[in-house]
Amino acid sequence: MKIAHLVSSKIFAGIEQHVYELSSFMSEVSNQVIICDDEINHHMNGIKTSNLNIGSRYSPLNTYKLIKFLKKNKVPILHCHGAKASTIGRGVKIFSNIRVVSTIHGHKKNNSAFTNVDAVIGVNKLLTENIPNSTYIPNWFNPSHLGHRSSRTGPIIAIGRLEKVKGFDQLVKSWINIKEYLEIIGSGPEEAKLNQLIQDLNLEDRIQIVKNCDYNTIENKYKTASGLIVSSHREGGPRVVLEAINHEIPVLGSRVGIIPDLISKECLSEPGNQKSLQILLEEMIPILPQLNMQGIKAAMIENYSVKSAAKKTKEIYDALIKASS
Repeated sequence: MKIAHLVSSKIFAGIEQHVYELSSFMSEVSNQVIICDDEINHHMNGIKTSNLNIGSRYSPLNTYKLIKFLKKNKVPILHCHGAKASTIGRGVKIFSNIRVVSTIHGHKKNNSAFTNVDAVIGVNKLLTENIPNSTYIPNWFNPSHLGHRSSRTGPIIAIGRLEKVKGFDQLVKSWINIKEYLEIIGSGPEEAKLNQLIQDLNLEDRIQIVKNCDYNTIENKYKTASGLIVSSHREGGPRVVLEAINHEIPVLGSRVGIIPDLISKECLSEPGNQKSLQILLEEMIPILPQLNMQGIKAAMIENYSVKSAAKKTKEIYDALIKASS
C-alpha cells in the first residue's frame, strides 16, 4: 500500500514534524511519500519526498498536477494535513477516485476544508465534533527523545511560535510577582512586541526569549526544565505538553486541547484569561518541585505514542482500501 502525505507550509514546525514521524514509523508496513515544499524536504530524512510546487489551494491546475502525480505513482490514498492541504485534497477527491484522509491539527473558525473527504482525523476530541467520518487519534511525544527525568535545575520554560494565539503576552504580564527565571522558546511575528513588553514591565532579569531551538536541540531544554507553562488561547495537541510529561516536567497552563485529559484541574487556568493564569502561576509555581509526574507519564506512554497513532491510522487506511475494492 502506498500513502502520500500532503503538507503546505514552508516552515518545519509541529504539523510537519507530526507527518515526518508518522511516515517514518509507518514506512515499516507501507510505502510513504511526503509531498512538501522544497524548503523543508531536507528535514524528512529517510522518507521519499516530492516537490510539486503546489501554490494556491483553489487552483485547478495544481489539483490536476497532484492527481497526475498520484496516479503515475499508483498512490490510492492521499493524507492531507491542515486546512490548506485538505482544501486541495477535496479537489483531488472530486476529480479522481483517490481516497482522501484529512487531519485537523488545530481549531479553525471554518471547518469546510475537512468536509466531503473519506475520513477525518482530529488530534483532540473537540476537533472532530460535528464532522462526519471523523476519528480522534491523539498526538504523541517525540519518539527520538529518551525521556530521562528532568533534573529540574534549570528555568521554567514555555515553547511555541511567537503568535497571538499562544498567549505569551498574557504569560509575561502574569510573571510580575514571580521570582523564578522563565525562558520563552520560539520565534515569530510577536517577538518585538513581547521583548518590548518584557522591558516595559522590568522583567529582563527574569524572562528571556530564546530563538533557534529546533526539534533536535529542544531535548536539552527538557533535561533541566523546572516546569512548562502553556498560555495558549486554543490548541490542537499541544505536543510540547506530551514531551514535557515524558521528561517528568510539571505542566501548568490553559485548559486547551488534550491538556485537561492529562493534567489535574488544579494546574489549569481559563484560556485567554490573564488574571486566571496569573493566579494559577502564583499559587502553583512555588510547589512545582513537589509535583510527581511518574503516574501521568505512565498513562501518557500507553495512550499517546506514535506506535498507537500509527496503528489506528493504518486501520483507517485499510478500511478505505477494503471499501474501494
